[in-house]
Amino acid sequence: MRLCFIGDSYVTGTGDETCQGWAGRLCARERQAGHDLTLYNLGVRGQTSHDIALRWQAEAQARLHGRADGGIILSFGANDARADASGQPRLALQDSLRATERVLRRARARWPTLMVGPPPVGRPGPDLRTRVLEQAMAALCDRAGVPFLSVWAPLLDCAAWCDGIAQGDGLHPGGAGYAMLARLVQDWPAWRNLMATSH
Repeated sequence: MRLCFIGDSYVTGTGDETCQGWAGRLCARERQAGHDLTLYNLGVRGQTSHDIALRWQAEAQARLHGRADGGIILSFGANDARADASGQPRLALQDSLRATERVLRRARARWPTLMVGPPPVGRPGPDLRTRVLEQAMAALCDRAGVPFLSVWAPLLDCAAWCDGIAQGDGLHPGGAGYAMLARLVQDWPAWRNLMATSH
């Protein structure tokens, strides 16, 4: 099974000393469990949902065209909610949702598609904006028939995630934080259902 992980710096695994991030750790565990996976990490640091909506389809098509065993895992939104120099979110909520809806609609029409919500950074200002966006994204996914995993609350309660961010660049955790996120996805019933088709 070829899996495209599409998103931002959290998908890339920025800050992880092993350069695996959560996607690499997750797929390594599944391969050890006997699942035949090929991982394509299509995270780009700093990108908003608008940026991702412009590029994702060509990148996924190049890797999954003609394959009956492809899958899309989406995870983005944190950069949308991050404040710019004027203190405003980089993308207005409605612009974020329009871009996300375009991605969801097209991805779901072609391949099995899952979405992992944007994570917190452990600071009230950005986290409040991210939480509002995350809840709206969850509602969008529900309407589109795309499984959505909220990681906001469990990561906010996770010392490995929040302490890693505080000790790092203020935005990204280290490997221990990404390992926690990988575990959340690994235990998600929608992910387990996808893995059931990958032997």
